[in-house]
Amino acid sequence: MTRRRFVHWLLWGALAIHASIALVAVVRSPQHDSDLDNFYDIGTKAGRPYVDFPVEFPVGTIEAFRTIAPAAASRERFGVTIVLLNFAANLTIVASLAWAWGIEAAACYMLVVAPILDLYLLRLDLWSTALATFGVAAWRRDRRSTAAIAFVTGAAFKLWPLGFLPLLLVPSRGRVRVAPVATAIVSGVALLCGWLWVAGARGLYQVLTFRGARGWEVESTVGSVWMLIGRSSLRLENGAWRIGTMVGPTSVVLFALGAAPCLWMIWRGARTGHLGTGWTGGLSALLVCSALLSPQFTCWFAPAAGVAWAEGDSVVVVLSAIAVFLTNLEFKAFSVLLRGAPRIMWLLVFRNLWLVVLAVAAGRLIARAPLGRSDSPQSPAPPPAQSI
Repeated sequence: MTRRRFVHWLLWGALAIHASIALVAVVRSPQHDSDLDNFYDIGTKAGRPYVDFPVEFPVGTIEAFRTIAPAAASRERFGVTIVLLNFAANLTIVASLAWAWGIEAAACYMLVVAPILDLYLLRLDLWSTALATFGVAAWRRDRRSTAAIAFVTGAAFKLWPLGFLPLLLVPSRGRVRVAPVATAIVSGVALLCGWLWVAGARGLYQVLTFRGARGWEVESTVGSVWMLIGRSSLRLENGAWRIGTMVGPTSVVLFALGAAPCLWMIWRGARTGHLGTGWTGGLSALLVCSALLSPQFTCWFAPAAGVAWAEGDSVVVVLSAIAVFLTNLEFKAFSVLLRGAPRIMWLLVFRNLWLVVLAVAAGRLIARAPLGRSDSPQSPAPPPAQSI
């Protein structure tokens, strides 16, 4: 009883911290911010996205911009709306973790992301993360068709939630269910057709190549090393600071290379009762291989820390928390990084190496773990829902 009371107080304390950070973000949101300014510009610009002007976001995000921006009627109100929607998405993540894994998992997630939550609230990645987390929680609760819809819907905002589709192939009660797979196929085809109708084939290519960018984003694995070698090619390209050169399809190839271990780790993690570890390792591998590694992308695997904690993988939780904290340090010193400060450049390289360590450590753990019962991550039935 004492531990439960402590966890409840910890959760409420973390909620108070998150609410305070959200209040500060609301105050900051009307101010100049390159990303929020870009979001508002996309939402109000004349013409058809993808066709009349290039964009790097999937169709769900674009349609959200095109709906919210005119309704907000000003850049200031638009920024406040984005923060409030992000805070609601953050609460959805917390509720999903508590629903499927208990309040300890929810509290763990909230503590891990607290240092960098101010950034998450001013970007968009909490939307896709909320849908992905809800989908994994629904899968845990054996609502697999709901999970399938959540994963595909998440991909309408960012493509990475598609990495959870292998969960639908994990046997339930000794067999693979056809209905969730069919639901995922139908939902995916509907999304793809809608995207092609709005944007044509060029829309998907613009997203995969970041509007055809030819440079490595400076925080990516390759970009961080290039920063150490020389900064003469540093420039602002397609909304991000990039360095060096690469051919157009390189980012597509890197996405495919990162997707392979991501899909395997998530599937293997579910089969061995280490879903949180598979989630963490898979998304870390995807980020390591990406030509764009913005700091807010750590949001993608942050909820997995709560799952890993519930599954007893405390080492993965610590490694994940350190990865998020290192990213926060790098983000807070980004302007100094662009000026070529050696300590910050080495910090960035170390952060990327840490992501490699995280992916390798997670992969080794789930590769060595024996296959358990396939109808749930850890053989026992899911814990009863607990109120927040």
